[in-house]
Amino acid sequence: MIRLPQLVAFCFITTALSLLSVHEVCARGNELSAFNAADSTDLDSAWASWTDRLFEIEMATVTGEAEGTKEKDALRPIRTIASDEITKLGAHSLRDLMRSQLNFEVSQDPILGAALKMNGLGGRSVNVLIDGVPLTGRLNDNIDLSQIALNNVERIEIIDGPMAVEFGTNSMAGTINIITKTDLGGRFIVDASAQYESVGVQSQSLSWAKNDNGRHHSLHINRYYFDGWSPMDNTWDGFADYRADSSRTRLWNPKLQHTLEWKTQFQLGKWLVKPRLSGIFEEIENKGAPRQPYEETAFDDRYNTRRILPAVEIKHYGQGGKTWKVLASYQRFWRSREAFTTNLSNLETTPLDGNSQDTTSMHTFQNRGSGDLVRGESWKLSMGWDLNHQTFSSKRTESNAQSMTDAALFAQTQWSNDETRLQLGLRKAYNSMFDSPLLPSIHGVRKHGNQRIRVSYARGFRAPSLKEMHFRFVDINHTLFGNLNLTPETSDFAQISWAVQHERIALSTQLFSNFVQNQIGLIDQLDGTYRYQNFAQFQAQGMKFNGEMNREKWALNGAASFISSEQKIATDQDAFARINSTECAISFDWKAMEQINFGTAFRWIGPTQRAVSEAYEEVNQQSTEAYSWLDAHVQWSAPSGRWQFTATAKNLGDVTSIVSASNGSIHAPSSALMSWGRSFNFRLNYRIESRNDE
Repeated sequence: MIRLPQLVAFCFITTALSLLSVHEVCARGNELSAFNAADSTDLDSAWASWTDRLFEIEMATVTGEAEGTKEKDALRPIRTIASDEITKLGAHSLRDLMRSQLNFEVSQDPILGAALKMNGLGGRSVNVLIDGVPLTGRLNDNIDLSQIALNNVERIEIIDGPMAVEFGTNSMAGTINIITKTDLGGRFIVDASAQYESVGVQSQSLSWAKNDNGRHHSLHINRYYFDGWSPMDNTWDGFADYRADSSRTRLWNPKLQHTLEWKTQFQLGKWLVKPRLSGIFEEIENKGAPRQPYEETAFDDRYNTRRILPAVEIKHYGQGGKTWKVLASYQRFWRSREAFTTNLSNLETTPLDGNSQDTTSMHTFQNRGSGDLVRGESWKLSMGWDLNHQTFSSKRTESNAQSMTDAALFAQTQWSNDETRLQLGLRKAYNSMFDSPLLPSIHGVRKHGNQRIRVSYARGFRAPSLKEMHFRFVDINHTLFGNLNLTPETSDFAQISWAVQHERIALSTQLFSNFVQNQIGLIDQLDGTYRYQNFAQFQAQGMKFNGEMNREKWALNGAASFISSEQKIATDQDAFARINSTECAISFDWKAMEQINFGTAFRWIGPTQRAVSEAYEEVNQQSTEAYSWLDAHVQWSAPSGRWQFTATAKNLGDVTSIVSASNGSIHAPSSALMSWGRSFNFRLNYRIESRNDE
């Protein structure tokens, strides 16, 4: 349910900006009237040129940059995953994609979904954005990656380290910005795709787009169905119904998901206005085993998730290159649990008592804006604001509902010449529950021919979430407890990188160091319960290497990383032994013929670590075994460009879980769920468009 103050604020800001837009249109119209009297043909040409220039600026803007910037000239090293790579990997969701990316660890919970680690830090330290809007609705303090469908994604940009000045909290490890498609390829576009994966996954998507007179309108819908998976399943799953015996339970639960996205984009004078609306509707079934002694009934759960996200982004391009932009959004996220008894004879259901039912709801209002105050030939000064108000409600929280507000002002100044660009940023925030420190950042890039040297320092901050403080979650699989005594996390991140790019070869290397104080983690107490706790310190240092070689018919990419991390639970205790984690990845693409492409991607992941709380509150360290991913694909594209078929063999090493063991622990090793094993994915895509010149 939308809260009245949030709705009023959202409408007020949107209306005010619209009025400003109308005023600017009138001014722009007056400027063009005299020109129109002289030559209406030239006026039309000027208007079209302005439209093209704005769209070019938009497409060139990368995450964290205030204006259109080429990726190779960005202030920070940026890793970009293009839509064609997503297609070749057969990735249905962000979970499927990130498991193939260097320095990311993805694990799976049957109920809570896919969790993420980046550079040794958990998902609570990773800011996940969709078109610049941070997602809320964290389960187990992670955005469920399996809820983010990729059928309508143009590219994904990944940035290491905090972006606290720009985006505030939740980015100590890094930021993932998912940029959806704004298809400007023709006047009218229809794009449809269908996928089938051998473990029982099918998905269908349909996109429609129209571009006319500088306006863009698009609608995208996607359906995803998974019938569940267990190790005893056949290699090829025909979506068979569950039987009323022990085989009705699944290690991976069945899921039905629908996603929807509508967006439009148009100009009003020097303003670019981009309203949009997205939604996700998901249902997960958790079917229990038949109950003894007669096996006539079973306890079942059904989890329903909804996220509705309306947003509007407005940008103004003024004289001398000055820009102002405002992004306002409202997110409604809720997740309900229905628990019931199923009669296996007639499949009739009877709800369990009220304590077994629950609905968790989050309402988040976000408003962020920034603009240039001063802009000269070599330097500029910009300022902005960032407002975030969140309400979290559940029967499993104190007083059933809790709220937190974070309001901040930030400033950035930038100096540049032909070879060097430097940027200094400061952010000061007010948090309704915790004191927020002054957050500085400094970034610099030095050009020397085809070479780029970058240096960065950023201070990070993350306040404990409402869930970490107040949540109590108890079901047959989990028992989680919040902690009201948590304190905010802070971090210091520094990195230096070097890159060189020639026509056929590109090389880069990066060194980084990250110190986190009062890190918040979920401690596994190995008795079926978990609790949130501040660690005294986490630190990680590492180096990364990347190389690319491109030829007319083939491309070879290789990457490697070495990260050394250390965990210290309390100030009066010694730190755990350092964990040295090594990874490497290599991919190869070969254009065998004009319409046929072959490729393979391999990634090896070394041991990782986690902290567990054992008997008598003793905290120990667990290490996980190494594992690897190997995928291969073949892709055919029709000469007309309308049809495309991709077949992908995924996880050829058949990895399903990894084992964790404690040094000197009395407890047996445990395992973490990773994948449903080897599978084969097939994707057929059809696209039709009418060109602007037709």
